[in-house]
Amino acid sequence: MDCLILGGGPAGAAAARLLAGRGHDVTLVTRPDVGGPAFGVSIPPSTDKLFRMLDIEAHVARADAVRSTGHTVWWRPGDERIETFAGQARGWQVRLDRFSAALLDAAREAGARVVCERVESLDAARRAFDATYVIDATGRAGVAARARGWRTPESGPRTVALAAVWRAAEGWPVPDDTHTLIEAYEDGWAWSIPFRTPDTAARTSDRTSRRYIAVMVDPERSRLAAGRARDVYLGELAKTTRFRALVGAAALEEGPSGWDATMYGAARFAADDLLLAGDAGSFVDPLSSIGVKKALASGWLAAVAVRTALLDPAMRQTAFAFFDTREREVYAAFRARTREYLAEAAAGRAHAFWADRAADDAASAAPAADPGRAHAVQAAWDELRAEPRLRVRRGGNVRVEPRPAVRENLIVLEPRLVSSDDDPGVGYVHDVDVVALVDLAPAFDDVGALFEAYVRQRPPVGLQHFAAALATAVARQWLVCYK
Repeated sequence: MDCLILGGGPAGAAAARLLAGRGHDVTLVTRPDVGGPAFGVSIPPSTDKLFRMLDIEAHVARADAVRSTGHTVWWRPGDERIETFAGQARGWQVRLDRFSAALLDAAREAGARVVCERVESLDAARRAFDATYVIDATGRAGVAARARGWRTPESGPRTVALAAVWRAAEGWPVPDDTHTLIEAYEDGWAWSIPFRTPDTAARTSDRTSRRYIAVMVDPERSRLAAGRARDVYLGELAKTTRFRALVGAAALEEGPSGWDATMYGAARFAADDLLLAGDAGSFVDPLSSIGVKKALASGWLAAVAVRTALLDPAMRQTAFAFFDTREREVYAAFRARTREYLAEAAAGRAHAFWADRAADDAASAAPAADPGRAHAVQAAWDELRAEPRLRVRRGGNVRVEPRPAVRENLIVLEPRLVSSDDDPGVGYVHDVDVVALVDLAPAFDDVGALFEAYVRQRPPVGLQHFAAALATAVARQWLVCYK
């Protein structure tokens, strides 16, 4: 067998769909459906690109999703923000079990074998299924991540989510009932999305009577360990302002159920024959509403890395290292974004829940982006415009070397501009191939002529983007102006 995939959630199903669809021998092992609470997830419009790449749009359409137009947020005291997705795009609000079932159908359709049995351990799975590579997509359980000792929990206070289903027969008094709702309050934050049941999914209206409503709490400060989850849940809702009003005319229909929502990462995401995909490798705070997209992207990239190794064993180490690096970068980026949101809420509240998280943010926030980068690019463009002729040469500290990139579901080596041996390199800026730009620019003394020469060689780009890429090349000294 080419690949064994452990876990049938979005990451595992995405990996199985891609590999099996390209003719690889794949078995996916997922735990049997034993019922239990179903959780809702919010999926942003940008995930549509992944749906197209995996060719699963038709399957997603069968998952009974509500198409969402954005978010309504009460994050700082006295501040309501109604945020619609750009360009009238729409996201998805859906039950995770129905979404995962739709993706498993897509994996089966592509030719993957789906086996429903509980995975006791990584060693047991290896004994039962002989495979060249293994993708651990077992989510928070992290069968391989824990067995290898790779799981790295975040320091600081824990967060637990308590979620329940509410029904409002007359609908919900909100600006747009397809929206994700988020409210920060003194001891936590609350979150809600609408969802459809199968008997209402065929209706033409997006209006729904049921919503998932969750509260994110500190298990110690909320006395969750010492009390009944229902009492704690209702007590937390009573502390809110907007959500308390919402549930006033609604009925609690199911739950609450709880799960650990504390972030974690991994010391490693890949080894010689093993990759951690989705939540098996890292988990980001639900505040980002990006969990499903992150899982799909991770499963897709894990499959791309495995496929590369299967077709070209000499590229295995490069492909797996690329996957490991990318997963670290993704987690760091979303971790930093979550810290920014938490710090913003903490600024208006002196309560312990937020004070603890603000302190944790100060101790572990990611380094800020270079504040001078945009200024340097503008200064470089001003310098270029001030000169009657373009006079540039390649910078002395930049060279072109091969670096990994994804092309047509394979990891390949492509030329990149680098300044050191460990520099991952830059290939494109504003969709402009800067390797080609730096090679061409010294031969021209006019920006317009350089632009025309570039578009004859490379896919067309707008002049504004080309000018921005040229200014960036000068600002970063890939090109150096001279008199």
